[in-house]
Amino acid sequence: MQYPQYRKYKGLETYFILLSADEFEEIKVVGTKYMVSKVKAEQFPERLLIQDMLNNEGERWDVLQKEELHKILTKIKETKTLI
Repeated sequence: MQYPQYRKYKGLETYFILLSADEFEEIKVVGTKYMVSKVKAEQFPERLLIQDMLNNEGERWDVLQKEELHKILTKIKETKTLI
């Protein structure tokens, strides 16, 4: 698997940058604000979440390309406030 990988929850404004098999960034938009969280998968549920995203378990994620996510994140940073 080549990293980074990019995902988005279907139907929600929550984006993921999968940096490795055990680390990701989550960008969540809530109304006029957004927040960024870095997660180091140290416990099994966090590792399982990464594997689910990579395998699109339950078809809950959209696969994004780097350029596509970059455009989305640029727009978020221009129009939303960081929490």
